[in-house]
Amino acid sequence: MKLTMRKIAEMVGVSVTTVSLVLNDKNVRITKDKKRQIKEVARKYNYVPNSSAVSLAKNQSNTIGVVVPNINNPFYSALIKAISDDLAEIGYYALTINTDDNHKNESKQIAQLVNRGVDGILLVPTNDLYAQGQDVADDFLKHIQIPFVLVNADSELAINQVNLDSFEGGYLATQALVDNSHRHIAIVTGNKGYVNAENRLNGYKQALGDNGIPFDDGLVFRSDYDVNGGYDIIEKIEKNPKITAIFFCNDLMLYGAIKRTNEQKKNLFDLYSVVGYDDSYFNEVLNPTITSIRQDVAELGRRSVQILRRQLEGKKRPINEKLQVSLIKRQSIKSLS
Repeated sequence: MKLTMRKIAEMVGVSVTTVSLVLNDKNVRITKDKKRQIKEVARKYNYVPNSSAVSLAKNQSNTIGVVVPNINNPFYSALIKAISDDLAEIGYYALTINTDDNHKNESKQIAQLVNRGVDGILLVPTNDLYAQGQDVADDFLKHIQIPFVLVNADSELAINQVNLDSFEGGYLATQALVDNSHRHIAIVTGNKGYVNAENRLNGYKQALGDNGIPFDDGLVFRSDYDVNGGYDIIEKIEKNPKITAIFFCNDLMLYGAIKRTNEQKKNLFDLYSVVGYDDSYFNEVLNPTITSIRQDVAELGRRSVQILRRQLEGKKRPINEKLQVSLIKRQSIKSLS
């Protein structure tokens, strides 16, 4: 039988209110012996407070909704772990929602989180939302009625947000290929409007321009940020014999391209120099190991939690933060010089 405060009160011979005050370390006018008895009974029978009752009394749930587009993506899996660990350290639980990168599902799930009484939301938005245009995205974000932080995306709204510097990532990846004498560099990025896709493309353009290489729109390939996206796009890239290098703006796209060329009994890395993005674990174990843009997922999770906590504490000035990325050099770039 589950031990309740009422049962403890009966066993010790005090009121339920007295038990509650003692177990919550509040002042109460009883003897030290009675206090000791109450705590010993609670400890002996493994008393666990009713979390629903505690939440109702405090008008908070100690639960944060963590909304991500694709839990199968190693980047988001790592982000969820980082967020969950940091929330646990400050006494919160993470309720993780996978939206399947579908905005209708995203909207429905966020409404349900609000109705469940979560204290706040850490939102990694869907590409589907951003693909509908900035006005649609902003209108959706403006109508979230509880504290939230926009994670891994940008908005011009005065809202709490934290993202990684995708422009810098695009620049570093392209510069690494240019430094090895590549001039015909394909970029595989997300479909128009996709989260962070344009920033990575703009970084690519800037690196080309800084090195006196004309931008060629024919070297820009767009697809979904997943394995199928890369699988489908590599055939189009192979039709251009001038291309010597590929910058994949998402590791899943890269893995899809590897899968397709393997099926054709070819090796992607024999055909092109390659830079990936996200620096997933597999980049260290593939042969050759893959040069990639590393994003500090742990720091992204940490800052997301810190910014939301600040908001929950009533601080109203919104924070818009951009975190640095870095290039991890490995074996997948061949020099043409």
